[in-house]
Amino acid sequence: MLFRELHHQPEPLLLPNAWDARSAATYQEMGFGAVGTSSAAIASMLGYADGEQMPFADLRFVVARICQAVQVPVTVDVEAGYSRRAATVCANVAQLADLGVVGINIEDSLVINGQRQLVPADAFAELLHQLKNYLAARSRAVFINARTDAYLLGAAQSLPEIRLRAQAYAQAGADGLFVPGLTDLGHMRQLAGATALPLNVMCLPNLPGFGELQQAGVRRISMGNFAFEHLGRVHAAAMATLRSEENFATLFR
Repeated sequence: MLFRELHHQPEPLLLPNAWDARSAATYQEMGFGAVGTSSAAIASMLGYADGEQMPFADLRFVVARICQAVQVPVTVDVEAGYSRRAATVCANVAQLADLGVVGINIEDSLVINGQRQLVPADAFAELLHQLKNYLAARSRAVFINARTDAYLLGAAQSLPEIRLRAQAYAQAGADGLFVPGLTDLGHMRQLAGATALPLNVMCLPNLPGFGELQQAGVRRISMGNFAFEHLGRVHAAAMATLRSEENFATLFR
């Protein structure tokens, strides 16, 4: 099944986010129909802060290993594209497509002096337009999931802004709309009803259950970096037990 079609099934696409080949292969073995990446998890695994602090070459290397480890579709979190130049963003995404990547997340915010700021909607829509045309000219079919951080930065007051951005991004060629931070079912219904783009939400402690999300119009549910963070806590707890018990039994339980 094509990656695009996974967004138009009766149930939302549950998308786990990998950080290396092993985690991606585990997701495939567990029956997930596609694998995403988490920029935050990959950056942390390599010793970088999130927010495009790792070199694009490092991301490309990890993505290459992931693509070789699985047969399911792979979609990559490219943050803001790893460049402020549209031509470089387009080239970066094309490099990932050459590895076998079939989708990307690209966000409409930048981290400037430690603060996340929204990019003007028209500027981001123009980037999406250029990216769509660049890929089409090279016969690269890449699902562009446009992430808007308007909700993260403005909460409920941002709904009108998100609707405007969704319309602009759809017209520019986006294939999906990702709204991290969204947990309110009523807001989900409003946004799902305001755009033809499949709505993507992200794992959070207070996110409703999958069935409720489906009824609210959500078409894709991402795990973000939370599986990676959970594994880190499990590892730390095991090391604490090992030291306190003064044996390796905890590693074999």
